[in-house]
Amino acid sequence: MGYLSERENVVEQVDSICMRLFDTWCEARCIRSLAYLMHCWPLIDSTPNALRRLGETLRELRRNHADQIDEGDFRALCEVADLIDELTEPRTVRLLAVVGAVAE
Repeated sequence: MGYLSERENVVEQVDSICMRLFDTWCEARCIRSLAYLMHCWPLIDSTPNALRRLGETLRELRRNHADQIDEGDFRALCEVADLIDELTEPRTVRLLAVVGAVAE
């Protein structure tokens, strides 16, 4: 099996966190949290639109029902949001002008 690209590694991290949340919420019978998660996960594909949908849905869960989510799960939701932003936000490249004297 070949090496995964950096993007594929990040998608795998997102999927792994979602799996952990799914298992935790199933065990604790957190129906509302599960409903949000299962609305957009498991991912059918890892296109930017699918990832944005997952991110938006989990942000909505975090924003509207934070009182029903424990601290560890809240941090996991924040981590997923950060990873999805990394995958979907356009990267900006800053060019720095290097000014210096060249010794002759």
